[in-house]
Amino acid sequence: MLLALCKAAPLVQNLHSAEKLAEQLTPYILEAHTQIFCQSPFFRAFEPSPSEALSYNLTTALLSLGVNHGKLKGLVADKLWVYLDNCAYATNAATSTQRPNSESGSLAELEDAIRIVTITISILGFLDAAATYANFWTSSERLALIGRIQSILSESFLVAAETAFSTIRNSHFHSSNLKEWKRYVRHYAAIGRPLGAMLLQKSFMWLLVASSSLLVTDVEKLRGNDVLEVLMSGTDITTAESLSEREVDFETIETMADIASDEMSLLEDGADYLRLGSAWQQRLAFSVKAAALTSYLNCALLNDDAADPETLMSWLEDALADPIQMADETLANVVLRSMALISKVAPGFAPSVSRLLPRFIVQGGPRGQTILVASNCLAYVLNTLSQDAIITTLYTLGNVLSSASNTEKALAGIVNGDLGMDGSAHSAVYNGKHSTGSSISLAISGEEETSAVSGNVVQAIFCIASSCNDAKITALAQSMLLQKIDKISKTTDARIITEAAALSIRGGPLEFRSLLKMYARIAHEGVTQNNEVLLAAVCQLFLIKLSELS
Repeated sequence: MLLALCKAAPLVQNLHSAEKLAEQLTPYILEAHTQIFCQSPFFRAFEPSPSEALSYNLTTALLSLGVNHGKLKGLVADKLWVYLDNCAYATNAATSTQRPNSESGSLAELEDAIRIVTITISILGFLDAAATYANFWTSSERLALIGRIQSILSESFLVAAETAFSTIRNSHFHSSNLKEWKRYVRHYAAIGRPLGAMLLQKSFMWLLVASSSLLVTDVEKLRGNDVLEVLMSGTDITTAESLSEREVDFETIETMADIASDEMSLLEDGADYLRLGSAWQQRLAFSVKAAALTSYLNCALLNDDAADPETLMSWLEDALADPIQMADETLANVVLRSMALISKVAPGFAPSVSRLLPRFIVQGGPRGQTILVASNCLAYVLNTLSQDAIITTLYTLGNVLSSASNTEKALAGIVNGDLGMDGSAHSAVYNGKHSTGSSISLAISGEEETSAVSGNVVQAIFCIASSCNDAKITALAQSMLLQKIDKISKTTDARIITEAAALSIRGGPLEFRSLLKMYARIAHEGVTQNNEVLLAAVCQLFLIKLSELS
């Protein structure tokens, strides 16, 4: 029944009904951190645990009532503050009454542990709900909230939480209560959220992300969107909360930047330990790091005196150089987008980033969504530089596709603007521009690895050319790609066919006509030589175009 009331809260339109609902829910949130659930298989339907579900849903319901009904905001804020005070009192009491000299595995020690983990899981639910509805508070109120939570998550409490979860895992008492808690601990680990101090830090840091993001853009633009993606789309940060408020509130920006910086220092100090942890523990740490970097970037965008762009850039470069960190998709996306955005705020970093990203695309072995993000970020940075920088980068990536034996021939074709099709089409693409040669060495072995790297390079070339919206750049990129047909692998050829076709739409009629001739020849060869990969790529392309026309 209580859960149903919580779910209904965002839908309540009438103020009187909202007031009655808030009065019904507030007593429960005040004691959510100490709520004990009886043993029942029905509670297993509440994910991930009844304690977290209770705290999360109550907090979400109250915050939604406060957001939708301004007259209830004061009441809700007061009750949530009392909840935090209760949590602070409970955590202090729990840590002060720990029994360090008690017999290991005693019943009293187990009871203390269960009390601490109950508080911990309740705080997790509150933090996740607060991050979702961070716009409930003003910027100064969010700063006070963050400070209060930071004091609750003291070092002594985090150590106590780690000890408590360890006690539950290793206890050998035979009781139904302990058995249920052991099940919860296993369940959290199975869903990728191993219970411990790092999970608390993750939820706290993503609350910091939500709070700092509301300083740089509007809440409506953040609904369902990543703040870095919103900023890269061209959102003007001066359209967020009033500019005058941000100018006066330097302390808020500086305090948030300091919290993010302190978290980065803690992660660096424990880097060796984390490398020995489980994959899920590492993933949690990377999520915390991603949150710290995002928060610090938000602060740097607002005021580079509060958050030093050079410090941020050094963190980003260190992460980019670590294959283990960049293998985590969440952290990799944050690192790449942060590099792109900081290049716009501090243009002096742009030339360096324009060299680092191509090297990562070629040598970093990115996969899936990460290569798409890296390519888009490279295109974003290049658009802040000169046209010469764009052309040089295209040549560098094009040279990676060329083997050492035919590099000179390939470069000659690029410079002459030959599309490499039937000799009938030539484009005077930036006459007089010559490649300085690829500055990226490529040491790969095996056809599969070659195809993967080549596919990444092809995608990067496409993203750069398409983002420029320049017919000559498009023709240059199309020329580079088509010259590599039949020179690398069938998989790469199929990728080139798709990306070159997409580029042709943005190019001129001459390049498009030549492309059609090229595809006609490829389709003919695919039939005569039984080249199923190329034939499938061309057929799929034509089917896509036909569906678009229809």
